[in-house]
Amino acid sequence: MDSNQLTYINMNKTALLLFAFVSPIVLCGQDFLSDSAAVKISYGSTPDRKVEGQNVEIGGSQFELMTPLYYQEGSNWSFGAGLRYQSTDIDVSNSAFLNEDQLHSLELALFLSKDYSDTLKGIALFVPGMSGDFDATGSDAMNYMALAGVRWKQSETFQWIFGAFYSTGFDDDMFLPAIGFMWEPSDQMDLAFAGPIIRYRYSLSDSIDWILGGQFSGNRWKTEEQYARGNDPEFAMTAYRLYTTLQWNPSEKHGVFASIGAEVGREVALKYTNGVESDRDLKSAPSFEIGYRYRF
Repeated sequence: MDSNQLTYINMNKTALLLFAFVSPIVLCGQDFLSDSAAVKISYGSTPDRKVEGQNVEIGGSQFELMTPLYYQEGSNWSFGAGLRYQSTDIDVSNSAFLNEDQLHSLELALFLSKDYSDTLKGIALFVPGMSGDFDATGSDAMNYMALAGVRWKQSETFQWIFGAFYSTGFDDDMFLPAIGFMWEPSDQMDLAFAGPIIRYRYSLSDSIDWILGGQFSGNRWKTEEQYARGNDPEFAMTAYRLYTTLQWNPSEKHGVFASIGAEVGREVALKYTNGVESDRDLKSAPSFEIGYRYRF
């Protein structure tokens, strides 16, 4: 594999990891307060599947906590801060491939919006974070993401999003333009779309929502002090997740949800400090997630 191919692959992985975090904040609600200003606790799992070309199987489970930390609203602006923590229990059948069993990530999201008119809103998001085994975390475990753009309200039911993403990501720095829309023809249904990310919601009743969607999932972790001669790898696992969700909202503030789906286009990548890189396909697998959300 030549250097241009490796650069292209790593740019794609950066994009996957970036969209995996940014999409819930931008697409899943009308404002930072409406959906991101909620405590969310969830647990998900995928079974062991074989790494192509290797005598290795990888599976695992993940615990996630998202919570708002601060919110302030002015006459035509709002500012918010939120925290996301993920703990991933990873099951690798051969420790020679990856000598890890638990990985962590912690991210702080800072969000700013400003109304320029009744139809135009500016939005900005900055997300510093760190991911690794947290045994001896250093600056190599840090990464940064940023988003800036505008949301244009074309009508009472349709909005456009235009902007750009930036990330330090898995390898080289990454800059991407972005376009998307949100359509809400009624209180009973809405549709959000941004490139390969899509989410459709339909209210089956006053308390039950059905959600259908697809989005990137995955993370990048920096490991420390686990390998000979300090040759600690960065490990990334990415996929495209198709899912369907039922959410029960017994009251305005409380919600319980369960999702089933499939992770396709899965890949694992290792990049060692000595420059050696390895990218492998990982067989598709079913996935499930259960969780609880409390809205403020």
